[in-house]
Amino acid sequence: MTEEDQVHVPGETLHRLVHAYKRRLMHAMQAADMPMPISHKRVMKWIVKIPGITAQQMAEKSGQDKGRITRLLKELENDGLIERRPHPEDRRSQTLHLTAAGSAKMEDFRAVEKEVRSRMTSGLTPQQIHDFVEIANLMSDNLETHKCKKLDFAANGPNDQGLGTKE
Repeated sequence: MTEEDQVHVPGETLHRLVHAYKRRLMHAMQAADMPMPISHKRVMKWIVKIPGITAQQMAEKSGQDKGRITRLLKELENDGLIERRPHPEDRRSQTLHLTAAGSAKMEDFRAVEKEVRSRMTSGLTPQQIHDFVEIANLMSDNLETHKCKKLDFAANGPNDQGLGTKE
């Protein structure tokens, strides 16, 4: 293997990891009778992590297209998982919140995600997990053209070895 080939290995490894994680998570969600796209779950996580976020703020912070965010929000609203409320300071905006059903769904998601994350990090030390997160975030930052806010979507408590970053 040439030096140039070795430079490209991290990309292939990351690609394999991302797809393996997504497949395992989707399989676990289906097995738990929660057949919802991961994109919907990610939107719900933004709402949990930043209560009262607007669709515009979510689009800006996530780096996603506002039209795509709006479509996902409409689907979640139609499913009774989120609700929109008038913005307290801007009449043109609405804040986003989980409904009781949405909160219950997120609790179920957290349990499934924790199980998948535990399987993925099996055999790794907390330091290895920390190092991976640091390196992966640096690589992501090197590639980003927008300032996507990093949220700790994974950690649920002090004993949880999440794979997100805290800001």
